[in-house]
Amino acid sequence: LFMTWLLRLRPSRACRMQRRWGRLASVERTTIDLTSPGEDAVQSNPCDVDNDEWLSPRPQEKAQAAAASRGIPIRPKVSRAFEVQARAGLKPWAEGLSSRRSLAPLGACSAGTEQQEPGTLVWLRHFDLRLHDHPALIHAAQKRRPVHVVFAWSAEEDALQGEWQLAGTAFAFWLHHALASFDSSLRSRYGMAITVRTGKSMADVLATAALEAGVDEVVTSTAVEAWAKCSENSARLALEAAGVRFRSFNSFVLQDITQVKVDMGTYRGHFGTLTPFHHAHSSRPPIPRPAAEPPLLEVPCKTLRGEGLAALGFARMPLRKDGSVVDWGKSILEAWDISEEAALSTLRAFLRPGGGLQRYDKHRQLADASAVTRISPYLRSGMLSCRLMFHEMRAASAKEQSIVYWRRLVWRDLAYWQLQLFPKMQTSPIREHYAGQTWNQDPVALERWQRGMTGYPIVDAGMRELWSTGWMAQNVRMVVAILLCEHLNINWVEGERWFHHTLVDADLAINAMMWQNAGKGGLDQWNFTMNPENAGKTQDPTGHYVRRWCPELAELPLKFLHKPWEASENVLREAGVELGGSYPMRMVADLKAASKASGDAIRQQRKRTAEDWSNDQGYDLILLPHGSTKAHDGQKFRVFTKPEFRNAVGRHGDGSWENGREEPASRTSRFRGKGKGKGRGHDPDHSYSKQSSNQTVLDEYMRASGG
Repeated sequence: LFMTWLLRLRPSRACRMQRRWGRLASVERTTIDLTSPGEDAVQSNPCDVDNDEWLSPRPQEKAQAAAASRGIPIRPKVSRAFEVQARAGLKPWAEGLSSRRSLAPLGACSAGTEQQEPGTLVWLRHFDLRLHDHPALIHAAQKRRPVHVVFAWSAEEDALQGEWQLAGTAFAFWLHHALASFDSSLRSRYGMAITVRTGKSMADVLATAALEAGVDEVVTSTAVEAWAKCSENSARLALEAAGVRFRSFNSFVLQDITQVKVDMGTYRGHFGTLTPFHHAHSSRPPIPRPAAEPPLLEVPCKTLRGEGLAALGFARMPLRKDGSVVDWGKSILEAWDISEEAALSTLRAFLRPGGGLQRYDKHRQLADASAVTRISPYLRSGMLSCRLMFHEMRAASAKEQSIVYWRRLVWRDLAYWQLQLFPKMQTSPIREHYAGQTWNQDPVALERWQRGMTGYPIVDAGMRELWSTGWMAQNVRMVVAILLCEHLNINWVEGERWFHHTLVDADLAINAMMWQNAGKGGLDQWNFTMNPENAGKTQDPTGHYVRRWCPELAELPLKFLHKPWEASENVLREAGVELGGSYPMRMVADLKAASKASGDAIRQQRKRTAEDWSNDQGYDLILLPHGSTKAHDGQKFRVFTKPEFRNAVGRHGDGSWENGREEPASRTSRFRGKGKGKGRGHDPDHSYSKQSSNQTVLDEYMRASGG
């Protein structure tokens, strides 16, 4: 099912779009003028869902209505404005049919039974919503004392995250249903329920709940995001001051990433890339085996008062003037089974003989996700334990079948390792000297990319799938990122913002690392490109994916489906396609020139900072942060730099590799050859092939990086 903001709409009341802030909603199948507001638009309230001022600048192209389409995406800042007003009671809202009812309390223990001893409060987080392999829950069960399961939330603390807050995002909507599913599991398995409590701070909420419940211990899962760690530390101090013990358990990542330190004295690849990190990661203690769900949880006699799911505001839906609900979450629920059972069955179906794992290496590039797991949202919300996934992959001999898939979880740990070392990486390039780069500031170009109106079918199909389902395959994410950063020269942060707002697997660390690398400011500049003209043939060879998400192109012959601009006027007419009308013209016709222009912007910025941040071989230098290496913290060190950006203007170092220069011959001899094409040597983390949209280049990178 899909969205019709690709519509040529007549400005009439019947054409008013049903909009979701930042995402999509259903729309009447009619014709809408995308360039003018509806006649009943109200100009006084910027957060009115019936007000076209909600819309950001729109492209001029119009498109013919297509069956089963959805509404028009709107800027994330409008979502945040709506959340603020809804929380303050200044904006009406409701939970649509896609939202489950508030959690009803269960009765306490049998009448006449008295609680003999204090119990344990399990602080449920937004990243550990499961019964299996839940160390905090298992710890509480082993105490054989009453257990209170509390989901604590502070809208105020969330709002402090600004554009990275959860409220109003697709991931928040996922959390709403993940909590409801977890509550259902608790009820059916143990006869207890989640207690939802909110307040000005997590610490206040937990301290109050602990006092009311009469517990002497609070346990939880260890946070890895900075804001969540801050909440955890504040809660620890508040609880300990009240005489309540506090303990947290790591289960969100495979290893304690604060203890992973890479050895840059032995060359295994550039700092921040997967190979040296993987080596350091593997030298840590073995990954603990996952635990089964607790056999028993003792229901407390004293039931805590709960506020219900609605108090969290994770599934707030705007209301139209007529009182009807803009239920933008419906299409997400149609695309996903948001439950722990679905997470486990999806993984096991993929790993079993004849499952997707055997096709992964050969077909993972397919846009339709037929050879991948679609398991990332379950990992993000903790509905699936990464440790269980690791050991199930080991049992299925995943390493022997696909080294790329085997390294996925290590790559995930790498992202969080980078985030804790570079806490500003969500908005600032890790290569700080890239901060002055010149970017394209055109809001219309950004809007067209967000809406899937770029004129490149594989990109548009991917962006529309994202808006409708909250997800797209990894290779499609790469091609849309390359179009934004390399061909449109739009700041990578804009792409990161949009993904944060629209992905049901929106992950602060992975999202930031991916977009940093796409924008070339990260530690591992993508040493490949994906040409949106040709990527469609590789990622969607049958054309089914593009026809599903770009139905206005459905009648085109496969030969022209991914390049409609090459079709003759007769072919276009017979297919009902009008370029610039029913489907937009390409935003960028000369991709090679566009790529050179964005590359020139990087080269110019590097030239301005070369005196301090390039070595003699043209590699970028960074200061290695404290806690990142065994012996080189605080030193200037080289990081991988694409060959096309290198230049011989650096003037630093004393000739030693540790000071940012090329590694000595004794370290590189095993990577160098004398034959044709081998003169530049081989980096274990990268292929130095010329830029190409050929899948082979990407495959080489993926095999090396595990990405």
